[in-house]
Formats: sequence, structure tokens, C-alpha cells
Amino acid sequence: MLDFCARHQIAPVTEHFPMSQVNEALAHLEAGKARYRIVLENDFA
Repeated sequence: MLDFCARHQIAPVTEHFPMSQVNEALAHLEAGKARYRIVLENDFA
């Protein structure tokens, strides 16, 4: 399956939130507004 996706340039659809907004991301998820996958990104230095 991964080989098929790579050959046909199929990428996952994700929503990205900075780690500093983890509470907003969880509220977004719990409210059912999340589409596909939510990714938390590290924004702390």
C-alpha cells in the first residue's frame, strides 16, 4: 500500500497545530470538527 501511494503521489491529509495550542487542538477534536488527522508540532525552543 505504501509503495502504491508513493508511485501515485498520494499523501495524507492532516491538520497541524502548534504544541502551544494543544488545548485548542483537543477542543477541536472533541467538538468533532477535526478532518482526517491532527498533528501536533513542536514550537518550543
